[in-house]
Amino acid sequence: MNLINRGRFTLIASLALTLLPLANVTAEGIADKISVNDPYVRAVPPVVQTSAAFMQLQNSDEAEQFLVSASTPAAAAVELHMHTMDDGVMRMRQIAHIHLPPKQTVSLQPGGLHIMLFDLTAPLSIGEQVPITLTFEDGSTKQISAEVRSVKQMMKH
Repeated sequence: MNLINRGRFTLIASLALTLLPLANVTAEGIADKISVNDPYVRAVPPVVQTSAAFMQLQNSDEAEQFLVSASTPAAAAVELHMHTMDDGVMRMRQIAHIHLPPKQTVSLQPGGLHIMLFDLTAPLSIGEQVPITLTFEDGSTKQISAEVRSVKQMMKH
């Protein structure tokens, strides 16, 4: 490599190394644009193997976003769900994603959208914190901690 090419290579490498941190600073994932408020999990008797997580998801972005999955070490399986009224009967069904409109808050609450926890790995104790990972359509994730609450506590909120 002659002196001129070596100089060009050094200049390009230096610029790349200088600009690389800037690329990381400006590249935001969807998770950075979503705020999670008041996350909690419903307490259930020790013999019950399913529970649900609830929270408010606030999208601060100008674009619509989508929550596509969730996971937790507290359950073997986790699904996004919603309740629908079918011939006067409330039914729960799995959904592919939760739509988060721009500049709006979406409530995950009993009788509506929620995150189902199946095959709990241990009993849930009131007051304990359950770690939950939320995954958005771009693959970015947000780690949250949801308090286990009794039905009476949930009614107060």
